Amino acid sequence: MMLLDTHSHSRVSFDGRDSRRELALSALDAGLDLLCVTDHYDVVNERSELVPAYDWAPARREHAEAIRALPAGAPLRLLYGLELGNAPACFDAAAAALAEEGLDFVIGSMHNASARLGWVDWYYVDYHENKALALRHLEDYFDSLTALIEWGNYDTLGHLAYPLRYMRDRDGLDLRLSDFRERYVEILRRNAERGRAVEVNTNRGRDTLTDYRDLLLDWKALGGEHVTVGADAHWAEDLGKGIREALDLIKACGFEYVTYYEKRKPVCVRVD
Repeated sequence: MMLLDTHSHSRVSFDGRDSRRELALSALDAGLDLLCVTDHYDVVNERSELVPAYDWAPARREHAEAIRALPAGAPLRLLYGLELGNAPACFDAAAAALAEEGLDFVIGSMHNASARLGWVDWYYVDYHENKALALRHLEDYFDSLTALIEWGNYDTLGHLAYPLRYMRDRDGLDLRLSDFRERYVEILRRNAERGRAVEVNTNRGRDTLTDYRDLLLDWKALGGEHVTVGADAHWAEDLGKGIREALDLIKACGFEYVTYYEKRKPVCVRVD
């Protein structure tokens, strides 16, 4: 089985810790066959501020250093990616960032509410005993995802269950992705029509992947073809955590292949 992790963050991200060199060497030690580093560009950042341009220079420098650090003939493919967050806040800024030469892979994701809810980062919201607030933010989230898909300039739809990390797993609300099946199935349908992928995100091995089982079964039924997988590591020791379990789930849901992207083109590898 090919072990690949296509969602990770280095110190280039505001919430990352380690250099890309350290990530690459740790991925090699962990037995990964492929690693794509996808540092954050959030068009609206964690402070709810618009960031109208992305500086690629740190990522370029770190990526080159990581490639040089790998031993000759090392059995690790290292790819150059981006997690593009909150693109609906300014599609022009998002599109400009994607002009980067050599870019392999783009995760389209949302981390903040829309402008109508103050661009608040869900991480900073207290949802304890406030289900009404959570539901309002989830409706806004699904609206933003719909706008992102209509724009379409991404490769995989990242961590669809993301807000539940804070609403349910941290703050204890009784919510599941399946509670919103009508909304997310429509999102998956549009995503499939555009030929994009969906991501199974293991959240550093912390998630049970229950939400993703339902999602993958619907994705398969809708004719969705491509599935990507990532641990969402923000430090080197978390690379690849939960990936084997995610690949097993993908296979159990009827998919013969998992996908990674090179030069923004899908590459399918068999899940054995």
